[in-house]
Amino acid sequence: MENSFNYRLSQIEKSNIAKNLIDILRNGVAITGETRGFIINWLRTGPDEKRKAFFDVWDLVLKNHLPSSRPILFRSCSRKNVNGKIASFTGRLECARRFGKGMGALLICDTKELLDFEAQHYKAGSYKHTFFPLRDVLIKAKNDGGWGFSERLLDEFIGEDEYIMRINPGHVHAFRWI
Repeated sequence: MENSFNYRLSQIEKSNIAKNLIDILRNGVAITGETRGFIINWLRTGPDEKRKAFFDVWDLVLKNHLPSSRPILFRSCSRKNVNGKIASFTGRLECARRFGKGMGALLICDTKELLDFEAQHYKAGSYKHTFFPLRDVLIKAKNDGGWGFSERLLDEFIGEDEYIMRINPGHVHAFRWI
């Protein structure tokens, strides 16, 4: 019997979750149970357990959400040639070092110029180089009674300062840890 986590969503569920994630930040709407479950499952599954349903939702979000903040984002990975992959980044260099155990590649993306270009040349539904500040959703939840998330989950993952972004080697700087 297979012990891996099998997360599946219909196309309607994927669209609803993506819309709710965007609306939480853009319009201050309440989180749905579907979206809460999606976030919990995303946070609690390891990289080897992340399935297509997760990435389909994030793809919809990234194509339709242009964030207002412009942070510098970091990611540790074993190799830098992961073009087009949707992945977690962090706003804290120390988190990236801890995740990568000081080995492999360090990816750094300064989102300011990238998103200024995106805002000028693309429209919602066709964004290519955006990110989603998952940390902002978790902070909103914590400040508004928790939204059904456990206090432990919120404390643990707010500290990770997580952002979801598509890796584009042309827009990130790659370094080796020493």
